[in-house]
Amino acid sequence: MVRIVTRLGKIRKEVEDLETAKVDFKIGTIVGKLRAIIAEEEIDFKEGDAKPLKIKNIKIPANHICFLYAYAENRYGHTIAVGEETPLPISMDRNVDHATFVAALDGSIKKDDLIGVLILLPMELMR
Repeated sequence: MVRIVTRLGKIRKEVEDLETAKVDFKIGTIVGKLRAIIAEEEIDFKEGDAKPLKIKNIKIPANHICFLYAYAENRYGHTIAVGEETPLPISMDRNVDHATFVAALDGSIKKDDLIGVLILLPMELMR
C-alpha cells in the first residue's frame, strides 16, 4: 500500500484546535481574545484631563501580551492604559482592575460604561 504524506492532516488538526479554542479572532495564523474595558465607577472630567478609574476585573492569562484597541469606544475619550496594584511578570496570570482615561471632550463616565477594548495575544517566551 502506498501512503501519500502531506501537511493536510496537520492543517486539519490546527483548524480543529482553533475552532474549539476560546479565542475571539484570528488574523492569519495569529489568534487572540477581545475583552471589554468597563467602568466600575463614575468620574467627571474636562477636555484634556487624564484620570485613573476603577474597571471591572479583566483576567489576563500567563504568556499573553495586551494591546489597546485604537478605535475610540467611548465618545468622550480614550483608555490609554490598564493595570493592577502590583505589576506581575508576563509569565504569570494577571488581573487588571484600573485604567487611565484621557478625555477628548467635557463629560462623565458612568458605572458600566464601555471605555475601551483590550486585545490579548498569546506569545511564547524565548528566553
